[in-house]
Amino acid sequence: MKDGPEQTKTAIGSLPPTPHGLPAPWIRRMGGLGLLFLIFQYGFPLGSFVSQVLDWLELLLALGFATDLALALFQRTWRRVLGARRFEYLLLGLFLALLALVWSLSPAVLQGLLRFLHLDSTGALAFSLVKVFLLCAVLVQLLRATQRLISQGVRPELVLAGSFAVLILIGALLLLLPNASARPDRTMSVIDALFTSTSAACVTGLAVRDTGSEFSLFGQMIILVLFQVGGLGIITFVAFLSVFSARTLPVPQMVAFQQMVNAPALSDLKRQILGILLATGLIELAGAGLLYQFFPGDADPLARIKWSVFHSVSAFCNAGFALQADSLVPYQSHVGMNFTFMLLIVLGGLGFLTLSELVAYRFTRAPFFRRLGFFRRLHAGRVPGRLSVQTKMSLTVMLVLLAVGLVVFWVLEFNHLLREHSLGDSLLMAAFQSVTPRTAGFNTVPIQELRDATLVFLMMLMVVGANPVSTGGGIKTVSFGILLLALRAMIVRRERVEAFGRAIPAKTLFAALSVFVIYVIAAGLGIFLLALFDPGMKLRDQAFEVISALSTVGLSTGITADLSPASKLVLCAAMFVGRVGPISLVLSVIQSRRSLAYDLPEEEVVVG
Repeated sequence: MKDGPEQTKTAIGSLPPTPHGLPAPWIRRMGGLGLLFLIFQYGFPLGSFVSQVLDWLELLLALGFATDLALALFQRTWRRVLGARRFEYLLLGLFLALLALVWSLSPAVLQGLLRFLHLDSTGALAFSLVKVFLLCAVLVQLLRATQRLISQGVRPELVLAGSFAVLILIGALLLLLPNASARPDRTMSVIDALFTSTSAACVTGLAVRDTGSEFSLFGQMIILVLFQVGGLGIITFVAFLSVFSARTLPVPQMVAFQQMVNAPALSDLKRQILGILLATGLIELAGAGLLYQFFPGDADPLARIKWSVFHSVSAFCNAGFALQADSLVPYQSHVGMNFTFMLLIVLGGLGFLTLSELVAYRFTRAPFFRRLGFFRRLHAGRVPGRLSVQTKMSLTVMLVLLAVGLVVFWVLEFNHLLREHSLGDSLLMAAFQSVTPRTAGFNTVPIQELRDATLVFLMMLMVVGANPVSTGGGIKTVSFGILLLALRAMIVRRERVEAFGRAIPAKTLFAALSVFVIYVIAAGLGIFLLALFDPGMKLRDQAFEVISALSTVGLSTGITADLSPASKLVLCAAMFVGRVGPISLVLSVIQSRRSLAYDLPEEEVVVG
């Protein structure tokens, strides 16, 4: 009877400890050493002897993690161990399978693989696989540490803001490493590293250095990881590890994850996380495949893969980072590449809730998908009889803005920037520029050469931004739609806001209004500070830069690199506010109070 209360407390309040074969402090020290070895080996220029020593030390650490997994099966109930650490056993099995595959290849195939990967020996390939396994093991340890933090009852808004702050700090430290720069003797300043890391983690795309020429492959991969993790959020990966590494989770932790990944209900948590990661992987993979085919020239296949993957992830995450100094201007007339980028940007800015509902609504009615067991399980009991107001409003506002953006941009620029281009090319450029300002930050025309009126119009699109629960920023399309509907309700003298035959709750209207007010205050403060710190620059360019940062868009008139350190820090703060969300940031700082159970008499006040 003595164990009953303790077991109940563990099941409801805190996360059960992870079963290990080796002592837990050993595992934490191994993870720390592994991270230090990898950073030292890839972040600093080393001689061949030191590099070989680190290779063997990393192999020993990888064997240590494998030993921990093996001993855990013998020391504890194997079903419990597999249930709690199934993800790590999957990684170990995949690593061993890849090693076995490498050793089973014929000499001719193996040599071709080594040439493709630019490796000089089979041993180098084996050590590379060891490093990947070690890195994955270390990352799992970091995710488990975040998981334990969430299980302590920390407010979800604080965890969300803190996770982005930690991601930005880690990214800045990694970008300061000598090997992150194309020239190790010319490392970045602390401010520039912090700015680049913030821009990548907050999926913005503003850059103080050319990503393609001034960063090494190591630096570019750091930026890629930052905007991939920043686009989905660290919490998504922590939730994935938690949900798929345990049969049951404590109720408070499930509620916290539900709030952080915006799952409609606790029962939808696992389905929501799986849907986010599956959709992201499939869309980015398909996008990379299309971009690989459209990539001009006969470049090295590995270089084409790197270019395609980098830009596919950047487009879907709405990050706006490109490996060309002038973004996508060199491909402004390439129809296939333009439409691939636009599709990736739109899907990334569509929002996972809207995307999953559309998939469930349309595809589960098709006979082919009904026969797929996996697809039936993924959407079991979730096939909607109609589209929700959320989805209808998101799609309506998005499509209207795309159409209006195309027409207005073309009309404003057809006698200016587009006058040297054919009708087809000018319409293609106008279409691309109608898509990218709301979320992405890519551009196929020089932004600094646009008319002032066009820049103001682009700022309006940036303010609206993408759909909720997406990789984009801004006040969001649904908030914009609700504000317009509230204006209509006031004009026609209705006491409630209605949309698509449904009444919008007052709390939703308050939330939309709060987001807009906080956005206006933040934008005004940011423009004021940039005008104060850099008085020699045009106010037009400064306003465009602040709106772009606050909406996590990444478009610029070309002044980013010339800003003072103080202005760069202001933009860092704007990007952070835009990515975390104004309301989430306020709630992470201010503890909410309980509602007071009384009413007060009403009194009219004059407005307007």
